[in-house]
Amino acid sequence: MKKSKVVIPIMIVVAVLATWILKDHTDVPILHKILITIGACILSGGLGYLLLGSDVQKVEPKPYQQHTNKKGSRK
Repeated sequence: MKKSKVVIPIMIVVAVLATWILKDHTDVPILHKILITIGACILSGGLGYLLLGSDVQKVEPKPYQQHTNKKGSRK
């Protein structure tokens, strides 16, 4: 799965929540509300991109190791 399929919805949810929370604060100017919302989107997108890690499909599987009973080993 590509990171953008997850990061973009995260940014949209954060933008909606930031707008919803800031609508009650009438003493904050509209320009500052827009800047806060944009900053929250960029920050959440960046953190989401970094924390998602690499694609699992690109990781090579572990080599299969056969377990042999050696003399003196316990199972």
